[in-house]
Amino acid sequence: MSKEWFEKSFQEDYLKIYAHRDEVKATQELEQLIPFLDIQPGKTALDLCCGQGRHSRWLAQLGLRVIAVDLSAVLLQEAIKQSLNLPVLYMRADAREIPFQEEVDYVFNLFTSFGYFVEDEENEKVLKQASQALKAGGYFLMDYLNPEYLRAHLVPYSESKGEDLEILQYRTVNEEFVQKRIVIKEQGESSRQYEERVKLYSLEQLQSMLIKQNFDILHVFGNYDATPYAADRSPRMIFICKKK
Repeated sequence: MSKEWFEKSFQEDYLKIYAHRDEVKATQELEQLIPFLDIQPGKTALDLCCGQGRHSRWLAQLGLRVIAVDLSAVLLQEAIKQSLNLPVLYMRADAREIPFQEEVDYVFNLFTSFGYFVEDEENEKVLKQASQALKAGGYFLMDYLNPEYLRAHLVPYSESKGEDLEILQYRTVNEEFVQKRIVIKEQGESSRQYEERVKLYSLEQLQSMLIKQNFDILHVFGNYDATPYAADRSPRMIFICKKK
């Protein structure tokens, strides 16, 4: 059985490609959204698709007990290494199949960790798991891209160069997906390629999915600074929901 794109991409090279996504960025991405979630120290948060744990660590520093789930063993190992002495429990699991039933007070799905699958039903399973994990009255924060803004502002090509490393990124977008081809050239090694693909959903489609999974949508923000969502100007679609 062939691997999904994210199983191939979210390995050692991912840490090089997204090295700029660090603790400072995690703070910038969350600090103005957190006031809408009624955070209470000692309660439990689930970071669904936690990657190397930068948001998990930030949440733990607020006094939350954090459970952080990801499929990539490589990223989880890096997360554990960086999270010593913090109350974060890391677990390896597929976001469509997590072992929680009404056990957590907050669920976070951040940095476009949604839309990884071709079939809508598979993507919806992630929202279903978030809902099932939450206690009644718990909060769900979902941070996703804005397809309309993406289509209008797509950067087809970018590159970054370090001393011995060059990263080239080629992006395309169509009606259904945004795709990225990443080429890594490292001195003394043959070049390596990765694909990333996210299925695009409109505001209305996501609202419908969230409502179906027993969520009340409290806010839709257009960026990490908590500005209201505007289809033509907002780079993100950030939902703050409460489980009924």
